[in-house]
Amino acid sequence: MPQRVELRELVKIFPAPGGSGVRAVDGVNLTIQPGEMVTFLGPSGCGKTTTLRMVAGFEMPSSGQIFIGNEDVSTKAPNERDTAMVFQSYALFPHMTVEENVGYGLRFRKVSKAEAAERVQRIMDLVGLKGLGKRAPGQLSGGQQQRVALARALVVEPQVLLFDEPLSNLDAKLREYMREEIRRVQQELGITAIYVTHDQSEAMALSDRIVVMNAGRIEQVGSPQEIYLRPATRFVADFIGKVNFLPCKVLRRENGSAVVESFGRQITVHDAPKIDGEASLVVRPEAMFLEKEAGIPVSVVSRVYLGSAMEYRVKLPNGDEVTVYQSNPNLAEVFEVGQEAFLKLDSHAVHLLPN
Repeated sequence: MPQRVELRELVKIFPAPGGSGVRAVDGVNLTIQPGEMVTFLGPSGCGKTTTLRMVAGFEMPSSGQIFIGNEDVSTKAPNERDTAMVFQSYALFPHMTVEENVGYGLRFRKVSKAEAAERVQRIMDLVGLKGLGKRAPGQLSGGQQQRVALARALVVEPQVLLFDEPLSNLDAKLREYMREEIRRVQQELGITAIYVTHDQSEAMALSDRIVVMNAGRIEQVGSPQEIYLRPATRFVADFIGKVNFLPCKVLRRENGSAVVESFGRQITVHDAPKIDGEASLVVRPEAMFLEKEAGIPVSVVSRVYLGSAMEYRVKLPNGDEVTVYQSNPNLAEVFEVGQEAFLKLDSHAVHLLPN
């Protein structure tokens, strides 16, 4: 049965010269529901991998607690926790066949040979390894080796499945395919999963919820849509995809919305947080449009044709530059470099943050 995972005031301090230590994880509180796929996302050194390793038992917390179900596993060894890890490096045994690699973890559990063989075959079929059981890992592609690592973790039927950047060694197209496969398998089995990555698109595609971390702390927890469209901080907005920040001044509030002024234009921000005075409009490139009249006056600095979109860099009246995506450029007005234009915003897709 999938289990709930709860982190309570989790702290990890690594020793450092001078005695103060490095606070890698700093007071993390989080509850992951049974069957949920949660991704820890953030830059290198933000604490996401250390948090995962504490859940797995490879690192012991300096303070705080880790619960799997109702059991406090904070001080238990990895083999005393009902978890399984899929590593970045695959960690396959080259002298064993695929079947032997997949079934390796069952050797240490009280599972009969007949049941072990049935479970190995069932999991291999599930992850797309049917017919490859007698091969050695070296005879497989990178994507197939990753499937073996996934099958080996799944075959022991853990309560919680952990992923430590498992796709970072694959090329871009295969990464996209494998993340879809991982999500399919996780949902089909209904298993609780924690995934660590620094790849924003990977986190968006895989997750029920994303945990954005920075300097050992959680900046925001939310669905991919919430994180993208309603970032809680400037760090989150800037880390998740491309974003523009436009200076503005809050003029008044109306029924949960805010009317702001930016470069002489009034814009209504729907479902706006309570901010007064100077602020910043958070606008994704696809929520901005270039027109020939009636908007914020800009000049085109550069353009790049991307097939499905034209990417413009335009200069605002204050000298700042922002990025604009114009979808389906073959049917839209094309602006030349140096041309004057007017910038319009989709008021339903802008967000407000304090400066």
